[in-house]
Amino acid sequence: MATDEKVIKDAQYRKGLSIAFFNATNSAITLVAQELANRGDPSVSEEHILTRVNFYRDYFLEQHKNYYASVIANVGQNYKAEDSIAKLKATKTLEELQIAWRLLSADERKDVEIKKVAQDLQKKYKTNEKV
Repeated sequence: MATDEKVIKDAQYRKGLSIAFFNATNSAITLVAQELANRGDPSVSEEHILTRVNFYRDYFLEQHKNYYASVIANVGQNYKAEDSIAKLKATKTLEELQIAWRLLSADERKDVEIKKVAQDLQKKYKTNEKV
């Protein structure tokens, strides 16, 4: 199930990047067209126009990347995996681990990194109990 979620999330991310690219390009073309209209110089080279479009497009894409990293990527994640892992690692027995696990939110329990640590600790505690 986690693989399906990752595939969907990756596809959504790529779709968002694709949309951002075309929006950035269209916005850049609009700005350059306005820039050229204000300048009133019909002899501007095609190379100059493409350079300006690329400049604005890249600027808008950088703004999108920063926005995505600071806003969109963090939506719905109201925990720090490191803190959750530290809580699990602070346990000394299988019973304590089970209690700590139940105290985690559903999102934390779905987190691949947190789940792996819990499973490793569970194996360790079960091995220690058999000895």
